[in-house]
Amino acid sequence: MALALITAARKLRPYFQAHKIGVYTNCPLKLILQKPEVSGRLTKWAIELSEFDVEYLPRTAIKAQAVADFVAEFTEPSIEVARMMEEQSKKIFKWQLRVDGSSNTHGNRAGVVVSTLEGDSVECALRFDFKATNNQAEYEALIAGLKISTVPRSRRGGNFSDSQVVVNQVLDEYQARDESMITYLELAKELLERFKEYRIVHVPREENEKANALAKLASATINIWPNNISMIRLLQPSIVKTKEVGAVFGEGNSWITPIKEYLVNDVLPSDPLEAKRLKYRATRYSVLNGELYKRGYSRALQRCVGPEEAEGILRSIHSGNCGNHAGGASLAHKTLRQGFYWPTLFTDSKRVAARCEACQKIANNIRQPPELLQSITSPWPFAMWGIDLIGPMPTATGGAKHAIVAVDYFTKWVEAEPLVHKTEANTISFVKKNILYRFGIPNTIITDNGTQFDGRKFRELCDKYGINNYYASPAHPQTNGQTEAVNKIIKHNLKAKLATKKGSWADKLPQVLWAYRTTERGSTGETPYSMAYGAEAVIPVETSFSSPRVQLFQPEINIDMLKCGLDKLEERRERAQIRNTVYQQRVARYYNSHVRERRFTLGDLVLKRVNPGTRDKAAGSLADKWEGPYQITGIAGHGAYRITREGFGELPRPCNAQYLKIYFP
Repeated sequence: MALALITAARKLRPYFQAHKIGVYTNCPLKLILQKPEVSGRLTKWAIELSEFDVEYLPRTAIKAQAVADFVAEFTEPSIEVARMMEEQSKKIFKWQLRVDGSSNTHGNRAGVVVSTLEGDSVECALRFDFKATNNQAEYEALIAGLKISTVPRSRRGGNFSDSQVVVNQVLDEYQARDESMITYLELAKELLERFKEYRIVHVPREENEKANALAKLASATINIWPNNISMIRLLQPSIVKTKEVGAVFGEGNSWITPIKEYLVNDVLPSDPLEAKRLKYRATRYSVLNGELYKRGYSRALQRCVGPEEAEGILRSIHSGNCGNHAGGASLAHKTLRQGFYWPTLFTDSKRVAARCEACQKIANNIRQPPELLQSITSPWPFAMWGIDLIGPMPTATGGAKHAIVAVDYFTKWVEAEPLVHKTEANTISFVKKNILYRFGIPNTIITDNGTQFDGRKFRELCDKYGINNYYASPAHPQTNGQTEAVNKIIKHNLKAKLATKKGSWADKLPQVLWAYRTTERGSTGETPYSMAYGAEAVIPVETSFSSPRVQLFQPEINIDMLKCGLDKLEERRERAQIRNTVYQQRVARYYNSHVRERRFTLGDLVLKRVNPGTRDKAAGSLADKWEGPYQITGIAGHGAYRITREGFGELPRPCNAQYLKIYFP
């Protein structure tokens, strides 16, 4: 700012000498130039400006600064300077690495783009199966990019990130305080040391759009993944893989060796810090008969186990003759009580318990919903209908065992009819008689995947009248929630009215429908009858006990009041729709508070909950609750997936996430 002002004063010196100059700025320029402790160029410029009558004024409007902002934004270096900068960048940046990571409600993801001077590029999207903060996601992206770039010809390069915290921590300008951030920083610096020359630069988000787009793509639910983009799924943080003490099932030297060498032969590591750490650890260990033991708290001595024995011990305790297929924590405690110990006991116990196929197939059903609630709103009355079936029910007069129910999403008006057979022809007849010929052609009909709704003739009917036929099963395991709620109300009222005469439910169905239509709904604050016709219906109690409406009834005035009510109908419907939206939001908040999101990607192995119709009857209550494994082969919609099983092929209909869980092979 001071340089811009002094440059203007030098170029426009006659004007500065002849007039009073007003400088409009939001920066404390006057305070900076008048500070006694400033030195160097600022002091020189302050003395040079003191000969002019300069007044510093606050900038009051952006419009007055538009020209200066425009010049500052679009000023570019000269051609010679630009060429020099380009040549200099080519000398250093043999490749460029751009990374971006984010953590939000859609998941934890990152994007990595590695490009070379020859125009080649590697694009990679990362998806995390663990919780991470934004900074941790940025570090995961940087570490993954550095691992991808570690090839012999990529010894000089530039790293670009839009995370100011990560860049400044790597440059030692910011200090990492959190333990996980310190570990991430150490790992990033370790990877950077493999390069002869590098430069890490903080760039604005606008200049990092490609990496940002890849990060967003990592959480997208798409059926076909682009061929030029790699998809990597991280099961655990990078620092866990590097910091974890010798995995029990891995290869290499045993963790017992250095402790035993120190206790028996007094041999210490060459690193002083490691030697000090080993001395501290060894105080709790003893060697008896050539075996290493740890002095524990639950047992006096616990035999130390190496990698070659740990897996066998865990599997024997978990699923052996005396095994009870306990969970990870219980398995670890039981192993300790039996007198065995190794540093990664609890971690390995969780792995063994999670990957036990018998435990996975008999596990309890998951009750938490896997996806956020998807609310459906109708744009106008009788535009969107939900249709479902109730049954089987006791055989009624005429042999009816089922009932078909249709509800309008806007007015909550309900139509229902007994059915003898659940056929496509009966469904088409019901739709024509109770919806098309009574309320007009709707915009949308939502049903489940039943054969009576998914047949050729029903589809032809919808195509003929231009009706959008949607199937709600992929979004909800049973059908749409609105129709399910109405079904419950109808069945509840029928139970109360029928008492012991269950077979007469078809005769009582019109009474139940009339009661529903004349009862105020909590979601709209209005009765379905008034939402449909603009006035409240007269019910039998008003004629039996002479309500004021009946006593003071006057035909001439009644006609005028009905017309006035029709004029007010649109306003009442608008108010009811607003109230319904607020009601849906309140329900969604409660529902979403219990959600435990489960999302799967293409290629994932999953177990499917056993359908009661396909459960092994011979096994009775001992039958498995889950079957599989299946593989995710497609994404059918929000929370619905197409799955296939080796030897059985793909299931004909998509399966909801509520019926799936991840399979650990």
